[in-house]
Amino acid sequence: MRSVPRGRQAGNHAAGLRVQSTVTTCLLTFEDIWPDGLPESDALIAQLRTRVHRDGICAEDFRLLAGRGDEAFQLVFGENVLVKIEFDVARIGEHSHLVHVAEAGRKPEVITAYPEAGELRVLGPMPWGESPHSPMRQPRGTQRVGVIARDFGQERWRKVTVLARAIDEARLNYNFLFQNSNSVVATLANAAETGFVDLPGGGLNLGHGNLLYDELMGGRQVSRFLVQGGTSYSAGSESPVPDALPQSANTEG
Repeated sequence: MRSVPRGRQAGNHAAGLRVQSTVTTCLLTFEDIWPDGLPESDALIAQLRTRVHRDGICAEDFRLLAGRGDEAFQLVFGENVLVKIEFDVARIGEHSHLVHVAEAGRKPEVITAYPEAGELRVLGPMPWGESPHSPMRQPRGTQRVGVIARDFGQERWRKVTVLARAIDEARLNYNFLFQNSNSVVATLANAAETGFVDLPGGGLNLGHGNLLYDELMGGRQVSRFLVQGGTSYSAGSESPVPDALPQSANTEG
């Protein structure tokens, strides 16, 4: 494969369905993902797909790929794959998205969770480029991207989307430490029988151990805690954020 140095290396990535500690150099070029490019384009795409499924993809390459549109996603990731995206927030935590790359002709869709007025909200599924919470629209920190499930067809994705809507409609408490985007992604991955995958590198997947099934059935929730402009919304009342907890205007998480 042609290699064009970019002066940086990616972090570790997911290897297929397993986490593997490797360091992958950014290798994508515009020609690599251009379907009507060089004569050896098909061979390059096949090599890229093998590497992406094995090692993941660095943030710089993913940003380039996303800018090329839906067909580029399908060329490089293949059809019917579930992709996880993580990026760093508030210095210690990680924020997660799920992207489904379907068969040719269907737009890749993204599901993401975020806090709103102290509630845990879930947006999606919606076309990747249309989501206001797409990592490409709001890049924050270092991104890690990896394939966490293959042969992930439309029926499996539909099951994920039904549960995502149920979580959103439940208006559960948002809690930066215990009930957040990682909790949502872990719950959706569990329902899809993929299991939670933590892509190597970055901070802590805070909240990923809290599957939300009990909360959705009316069980006890963790207390509400939202970091928003240095103010904590806890148990329905405002109070200063303690010095020991991260203070940030970043409300993703």
